Amino acid sequence: MESSLFIGFGIKMSGKRKKKINISINPEMPQPEMNDTEVRQDDPERLSCHTLCESLLSYGSGFNNFQGIFNWSVVLLVLTHVHMSLENFIRYGLLFDPVKIISVFLKDPYKWPAVYLIAASVLFALPAVFIERYLRKVRGSESIGLVLQSVNLLLLVTFPAVMVYRMQAITPAGGLLTMFVYIIIALKLFSYYQVNRWYREGTPRPVRGTSRMQADPSAHQSRRNERGQSKQIVYPMNLKVKDLYYFLLAPTLCYQLNFPRQKNCRQGYIIRRFIEMIFLFHLMLGLIQQWIVPNIHKSMKPINEIESTLLTEYILKLAVPNHFIWLIFFYWYFHSCLNCLAELLRFGDRQFYLDWWNADSVLQFWSRWNIPAHKWLDRHVYRPLLHHGYDKWQARMTVFLLSACFYEYLIAIPLKMFRFWMFFAMAAQVPLACLMKRLFGGNFGNIFMWISLVLGPPLMMLLYFHDYYIQHHRKDSSWRLFFF
Repeated sequence: MESSLFIGFGIKMSGKRKKKINISINPEMPQPEMNDTEVRQDDPERLSCHTLCESLLSYGSGFNNFQGIFNWSVVLLVLTHVHMSLENFIRYGLLFDPVKIISVFLKDPYKWPAVYLIAASVLFALPAVFIERYLRKVRGSESIGLVLQSVNLLLLVTFPAVMVYRMQAITPAGGLLTMFVYIIIALKLFSYYQVNRWYREGTPRPVRGTSRMQADPSAHQSRRNERGQSKQIVYPMNLKVKDLYYFLLAPTLCYQLNFPRQKNCRQGYIIRRFIEMIFLFHLMLGLIQQWIVPNIHKSMKPINEIESTLLTEYILKLAVPNHFIWLIFFYWYFHSCLNCLAELLRFGDRQFYLDWWNADSVLQFWSRWNIPAHKWLDRHVYRPLLHHGYDKWQARMTVFLLSACFYEYLIAIPLKMFRFWMFFAMAAQVPLACLMKRLFGGNFGNIFMWISLVLGPPLMMLLYFHDYYIQHHRKDSSWRLFFF
């Protein structure tokens, strides 16, 4: 009976009746671990418990799973915003009123000068097609064409500026939207002129009596775009009103004859983006009414009468809501609006932004957060300057100065005042970014970039709002320091 219980097991009994069992019936069964008392004293690997390794938070550890820290940061961020929102609601009550916003637009529907100016912008773009057709037909007319193109672009820049600056009925918001539309059209037409000039200079002129399609033999080669479409537009068949207005509506600033196109529109995608546009737009308006406006009203005091600590407090109070609204605006415009427009037009290039949140400098941030503008500046300003013998530092500085002029143009004209705060802030970013990259760079450069994004915009907003308030609502002598 006893021998049958130990079939397949070899049992050895010592004098003190200690058992040592060797398992041989099933070699795949896990071997029992030895007890601490059974560890051999001559085995150093079994006795050691330390190895060469780095701490998890060190760069050399190779550990990259910080999901728990990310969740913890999100929870703290949400709780902080809930606390600030509750404190704001207890102090000021509910200030968000969408009916009031709608009533501003419906109060007098026949006096919307900003809307009329935006509608008239399409007429200023129309002469571009006829100018290019004229230059295509007339030999040796480059100087005349340059004059016509310059006049058209100059009208696109000066006409809305004069109208917005002189018309009192246009609000700053309406003026900003008007200037934005006109500057976008001007940049698009500049690219339109340049690209057609490149084709015109590199293409032999057609002989009278020949077909219009005999412009460039190499252009008639069968080419396929990114979507596999073989039908391509060749110069000068692109000089049509339909082609121009598609480019004006497309979410890009750089012109080309054949854009990547999708085969069809996804209706569900358009509906999702449209719902995002409506929701986020009202969320931004609500945050401005509920959060920004009360803090601005509290700071209604001449800056030269405010103590430095109090001014710092105002900036910090505006930093969080202003940055939160800026992030919402980024997603609303660059993701929801541009993707919705691109889907409606079946526009295939959807790279409107890159990972700007990982930028290690302010310069890298500006090259990632607005890809359409970056492509235009790189294609029509930066590379031509390098081609004409300028070095990278001069070309980069020129790009930032031009960008600073654009930003100041968009702010100064609607506010009807020239303070150049934005111009100086943009122009100073190139030497400051180079200095910070030489001193810090890497992760510290990314931290400095975030500090600039969090504290810079509220400071600019506070400066411009105070100057606007002085010029249009207060005439105290203590504000004379801020007039040019």
